[in-house]
Amino acid sequence: MCLQAAAAAQPVAPVDAPPAATSVVRSEEPLNLRQAIERALETHIKTRVNKEKIRESEARAAQAWAEINPTVTFNANQYNRTINLASQGLSGSNLPIPAFVGPFYTFDARVQVLYNFLDSAKRWRIKAAEVGKLVSEQELELARQQVDLLTATAYVNLLSARHARQAGLADLALTNKNLELARHQKQQGVAAGIDVTRADAQRVEQELRQASLDDKVRRANLELARLMGTPLATQYLPDESDLPPVEQGMTNESATQEGLANRIELKVARLREEQLDKEISAADAEDSPKMGIVADYGFAGNTPAQNVFGTHNVGLTLQVPIFDGGVSDAKMDVLKSQLEQSKLQRQDQEIQVEQDVRSSFLKLQLARQQIVTARASLVLAQKEMTMATDRFAAGLGTSVELVDAQAKLARARDAEVQALVAYQLAQVELAASIGKPELIIGGNKS
Repeated sequence: MCLQAAAAAQPVAPVDAPPAATSVVRSEEPLNLRQAIERALETHIKTRVNKEKIRESEARAAQAWAEINPTVTFNANQYNRTINLASQGLSGSNLPIPAFVGPFYTFDARVQVLYNFLDSAKRWRIKAAEVGKLVSEQELELARQQVDLLTATAYVNLLSARHARQAGLADLALTNKNLELARHQKQQGVAAGIDVTRADAQRVEQELRQASLDDKVRRANLELARLMGTPLATQYLPDESDLPPVEQGMTNESATQEGLANRIELKVARLREEQLDKEISAADAEDSPKMGIVADYGFAGNTPAQNVFGTHNVGLTLQVPIFDGGVSDAKMDVLKSQLEQSKLQRQDQEIQVEQDVRSSFLKLQLARQQIVTARASLVLAQKEMTMATDRFAAGLGTSVELVDAQAKLARARDAEVQALVAYQLAQVELAASIGKPELIIGGNKS
């Protein structure tokens, strides 16, 4: 529902808000909700960080895959050596072998290939890393939704502040009109000096309130500009098109089912459970046998140019873990606990979805009632203001009646603005609760 302030009920004289001490008057840039959200998505820190997290998860998956690839290394060495054969039991009176040999040179240069083709733990870690990529992608989508909602809320708050300011200007214009009337009545001998003083005090009070309303507009504009990543000095003129009725055709039950199916938080939680389950399998597979093939080929001799011959080794390796001190079992217990925690959190999130949906519907219902009541109150306040003005102009009423009627009219205008804002924000909350924030910009296309 469009935030139309009730200022049109009374003629409003153009009154400019006093500029800040260091501010420069700038033209306002037209902006609609879709444009605001698109700009925020491009620059907000949440989306930028989560894009980097996707890169991180892709790198982790690549690292997991790389761990099962063959490794190729090249080693070369040249030594000058001496050996104590006696220390190895190879000397004695019965052996024609000297106790000490050397110095002599040894040279070796070769390429070695190692490939572990049987390693279940690494295979499970690959699967866990692939799920981690999906988690990062969903977290980016969640961040985008959060930015959507933050921007929509800031956008509605700016609209609210601007309409509250317009209502305040209408009140200020009315206050000035009443002050002129009081002065005129005093000149005619119908009103006393206290009536002029009372009307002037009301004007000063309204000017102070208007300064506060102007500040709220500036702060709301600042918050929206910060979210969009645009220069903070930019002033925006938000489009006042109606937000689409998100709740149309929905019930608490149907909206809850949509939320359970669409909320990104739940999708992320389910993927995390799947990732932890695969990490548990990887930890369990640490006790499984591992097999690989190793081969090398190179040149060995005394020096690169002396007694050099090509040599090679080819063989299979088999590793059967027997006892690791309980490390793998402890790691599995940690992961199983994390999995159980994740399940409990997801169950709580599912309950939270229903609470969010029901709370949004209650806020919508209350906001609709407040709109009806506020508009009825505004009509009555306008009538009372007209009658009080006429009575005071005719010398039948007092300035107390006039000031009281004006205060009621100001409160009625403010109540209507607040009710309309509450309805808009409830629409935003409902779109968030069912996991479809894109609904809030369905009626604000560029």
